[in-house]
Amino acid sequence: MPNDPQDTSPREPVLAPAEAARRLALLADLRASLTGEGLHCVLARTSRLVLREGNDVPYEPSGPTDPRLYILAADGNRIVTTDGAAYCVAGQLYPASDPPAAAERIARRAMPAPR
Repeated sequence: MPNDPQDTSPREPVLAPAEAARRLALLADLRASLTGEGLHCVLARTSRLVLREGNDVPYEPSGPTDPRLYILAADGNRIVTTDGAAYCVAGQLYPASDPPAAAERIARRAMPAPR
């Protein structure tokens, strides 16, 4: 099925398998630290699959895309991604070089203060 020319939704770029694995490992490190902060998280790999019908039309590639870490919080879920240098949560950036420090800052924002 060819791409719909009317479809203007953004598509995540396909990553090289090694880059996808590196980002997944960074998110796994953050997940471990967030778990230590008392947050529940789910790590998910994502892929784009492009089905081809014949070889006469050029298609976008299939493959792994950015993995995501879902933080399950009482006031709503948050999605964490990484570009390899920083974690991104709701537009806020945290250095990926120090997962425990990033987790502490993320947890403070994700967990409401006691009343």
